[in-house]
Amino acid sequence: MSNDAGFINLEENIKSTIYEGLLKLGYQNNESFSIYYDLDLLNHLLLSSFDSNETCLNYLQEFKTFAEQDLLDIEISLERNRFKFSVNKDGIESIYKHENNPFLNDLIQTVNTHSFHLEDILAIFKRYSDEYICEEIDNDEFQYVLYFKDNKMDKFKYCFTFDEMGGYYHRLLDFSFNKILNE
Repeated sequence: MSNDAGFINLEENIKSTIYEGLLKLGYQNNESFSIYYDLDLLNHLLLSSFDSNETCLNYLQEFKTFAEQDLLDIEISLERNRFKFSVNKDGIESIYKHENNPFLNDLIQTVNTHSFHLEDILAIFKRYSDEYICEEIDNDEFQYVLYFKDNKMDKFKYCFTFDEMGGYYHRLLDFSFNKILNE
């Protein structure tokens, strides 16, 4: 019953999200890492249409077997109506060693200073491609959204806010970005 394309989407998202977290927080050997998903985002990633958390949780047991092929030992549970994916220390070490995204690394090094400006972010995007979009957004959560025209370069939208405390960002898939705009 498995959907390999959906499993690939989910696994890539888990690895990418954990990699982003490791870049932000630093890599600590011997630590596990957990991330959370709502059912609607899981349905999007899995290319599925589960209507209950329990049905999806049962299906995700097949995903655990799929992920083990890439040495990701993942524990999946429900916590407060969200899915918790916990990757053990060996999986984290594998992600840290094998994921490589120079763009994200450069972006997070700049963002971690909190004293950056839009021009700094634009320069990073331009360093990797002239083909990117920067839009001012009328939203309570962020002021600008930047993303590459070619999503093979990076499939996320980077949403920025600048205020008297500095700059901040959210990294969102199109699905999550559209959900926030339509709330």
